[in-house]
Order: sequence, then C-alpha cells, then structure tokens
Amino acid sequence: MNLNKIFDLFDKEYNANDESLLLVDFSEHPLFWIGGFNKLISNHLFFKQYTVKTFKNISPDINIEELEKAGEELMFRKAWDYIKYINLDKIFHVECLKLKADEQFIKNLQIAISFFEALEEYEKCALLKGIQDKVKKFLD
Repeated sequence: MNLNKIFDLFDKEYNANDESLLLVDFSEHPLFWIGGFNKLISNHLFFKQYTVKTFKNISPDINIEELEKAGEELMFRKAWDYIKYINLDKIFHVECLKLKADEQFIKNLQIAISFFEALEEYEKCALLKGIQDKVKKFLD
C-alpha cells in the first residue's frame, strides 16, 4: 500500500468557496425527523436507565423517581423536536411517512401521544394522532 497515492486522492488545496463541493444538510429532511423521533422513543428505556445510573453514581442520595421523570420528559421533548416538522399537507412528507411505516412507528407514536395526553398538550397529540392515522393507512 502506497500512502502517497492515497493522500494524492485528496486535493492539495482546499477551497471552502469551491462551488463544486456539495454539502447536504440532512437535518432538514422529513426522513431525518422521522428517524430521530423513532430512535429516541424506541430507545427510551435504555435512555432512562442510563440517566439514572449516571446521576446515581454522581450523587447516591438523589431522588431516583424524580430523575426518571426528568429523563423521560427530556427524551419526549427531544423526540417532539424532530417530529413536529412533519406537515401532513405536504405530499413529500406523507411519502416519507409511507417509507417509514411499520408497527414500531405506530407504537412509538402511541407512546408519545399517551405522554403528551397526560400533560394535556393536546396540540401535540393532534399532530401525532394525524401522523399515526396516516401510517396505519399505509399498513392496511
């Protein structure tokens, strides 16, 4: 293996203003939002356990119940930060929902609906329920 040949693959001069460089920000894409939401909700039990373990080691006399509640709140708020950008009136967003439609997504939406329903945040529930209904139609 010739390292010089490998490094020759890279431009010797990097020009940040070079228009031939194409950078795509996927954080502004509906598939990213759906994936982020799903990942957080699916992994919430691990997240809760990790949070409790981490803070329990820092302070053994910490109130575990309050810590679990805070960790759960943080996780659902972050999951909402992803999914809130889905617009059911945009065909592209609906097509992305279709690509990600599965039973786990429906379960994750229901978990989030239940969480926000308990807090009486019905505007969030309405969007989540609308998304859930669309996803269910794709699976029928």
